Amino acid sequence: MEQKVVADEGSSGKVETNVVEVDDVVVDFREQVDVPALQSGAVDQLNVQMNQFVRRGEVLGSLDAQSLTIRRRAALLRFESAKLITEDDLELKFAQTSLEEAEAELEASQATEQKYSGTVAVNQLRRMRLAVERAKLEVTRTKKHIRQAEIDTQLAAADLALIDDELSQLACVSPLDGVVLTVHQQPGEWIAKGQPWVTIASVGELTLHALVNADELSPATCIGLPVTVHWGSESDGTAKTLTGKVTSVDPKRLPGNRFRLHAEVVNRRQGHDGTVPPESAIVPGSGHRVDHHWQLLPGANVSMRIYRSRAEMAWRLDWDESSSGRGMMR
Repeated sequence: MEQKVVADEGSSGKVETNVVEVDDVVVDFREQVDVPALQSGAVDQLNVQMNQFVRRGEVLGSLDAQSLTIRRRAALLRFESAKLITEDDLELKFAQTSLEEAEAELEASQATEQKYSGTVAVNQLRRMRLAVERAKLEVTRTKKHIRQAEIDTQLAAADLALIDDELSQLACVSPLDGVVLTVHQQPGEWIAKGQPWVTIASVGELTLHALVNADELSPATCIGLPVTVHWGSESDGTAKTLTGKVTSVDPKRLPGNRFRLHAEVVNRRQGHDGTVPPESAIVPGSGHRVDHHWQLLPGANVSMRIYRSRAEMAWRLDWDESSSGRGMMR
């Protein structure tokens, strides 16, 4: 591993080493996801191919939905049937009218009997009272029937919601902006629930793994430090740079007093002429940009510059001066 410290001389004449350059750097995808099938079934449609750029939320493919579509149609008919009963109050009005009629006849007969005793037979009054009770029971039964229809409507609505949820799970949706690395199942093939369907990697943001000498950079203070990534050559005009920052440090020390840190950089697309394209330069509905490619790809040979913080630079200068003082005393 070759590691250099870029030195700058301040106005006081002291040398301040504020940049550590590392050549032992590995470029990798920041995020790589195996998008699983949420249901088991036969692949019906596939909307992407390998190396295609996709957006988060874009539908990559879908499973066959024929059986679920039939189930949904039946559930919708049950819902509409139950809803029709709840919205139709004709039976309730008929039962209430029958009750009012029976009560009116009973009231009239009782008034006549009170005015002219013996005019209305006892059996006739009993039948009228029973007719009123039957009418009340019919009203209660009709209300119960309507209430049951309301419950059936809610159950049918729940069935529809479950089927719609299953239908939505037939789609394979991209969880991130990235590029398709692998398509595991093609149309007509069977895929099991949880099985990887499409593998996507986020090329727009990359992770860099670097081996750094702990004598040159403190692992305790380097998280959050700005970094730049360099590749290409200044002589032929191919030199390029991306910026980012250190995001984490492995707690384990490696041989040679080294440690591994990780940084994230934002990637850029460019045309073959070297210009950076606008965000709108995408073929509508395809996810493809026209004649554009990513500037930096995993596996590229790069170097990284880590910019020390002022606090660490001051600490190192004080430490160097104290070390020199102790050496002179000896």
